[in-house]
Amino acid sequence: MSTETLPTLAELISRTSEINSPPLIYNRLNEAINHPRTSVGDIARIISEDPGLTTRVLKLANSPLYGSRQVDSINRAITLIGTKEIRDISLCVSMICSFSTIPKEFFCLHNHWRHSIACGVLAKNIAIFQREPSADRFFVAGILHDIGQAALCATIPQILENIIAITDHENTVLNEIETRELGYDHAIFGAELLKNWNIPLNIHELVRFHHSPSQSDSHGRDATIIHLADIIAQAFGYGSNAEKRVARLDSEAFEKLELSSDQCEMVISQSEQQIDDIIAILTAEL
Repeated sequence: MSTETLPTLAELISRTSEINSPPLIYNRLNEAINHPRTSVGDIARIISEDPGLTTRVLKLANSPLYGSRQVDSINRAITLIGTKEIRDISLCVSMICSFSTIPKEFFCLHNHWRHSIACGVLAKNIAIFQREPSADRFFVAGILHDIGQAALCATIPQILENIIAITDHENTVLNEIETRELGYDHAIFGAELLKNWNIPLNIHELVRFHHSPSQSDSHGRDATIIHLADIIAQAFGYGSNAEKRVARLDSEAFEKLELSSDQCEMVISQSEQQIDDIIAILTAEL
């Protein structure tokens, strides 16, 4: 593949941001959350302006992911889920509904988000077992971990199609061929894209290192949770159509996580009861 026609990382981020960017409602929620006088009612009013987001938030709040409680208002949903978490979920919902220009011939959006949502559910449950604070950030980072893959397909579809063909020919994993051909992979691209959109560090750093958590200086443990969730999701059939092989396990990072086999089994069992419900909620219009 000729490198002369390939865009640099900065060029691709600029090109993608012209097509896809965080929705206005995400920016408004972010501004409101950062204002000291904002109330739960203020946040609820912003969310209520978007019927699709309102429906998904209420369904999520009543889903097994949050204990199948009877939540009948956005105010109660915000109290249950959290204001920052609601903001980040709004970003996920908008990203799932975007990238509509992706060619469907070789990249199925439904399969992509099916894998990403499964990763998010697994990551949140691993984080709960690990007693990590703010477990919902793992849910969000899991959903967005392959955002770079979708963005690559939306902006340089022919190049990505060629890269996928190379992985088939050489029988290797996608991110390694991306790095060789582009100089960066979808994890780095996705993280830089989220950073450009002012998405919090504790999300975009997890996206950046979800294939190589041991390389992260400050978020290695958190990135390992996304890394493991990604692999489990692939192994249990929630695979992304661009990544046809299960990613390589970063054994050094996994050992530091100290997750027992019994805990892994419990995470998988608990997640299996939740994944399909959450996929149905978040991909209803795809």
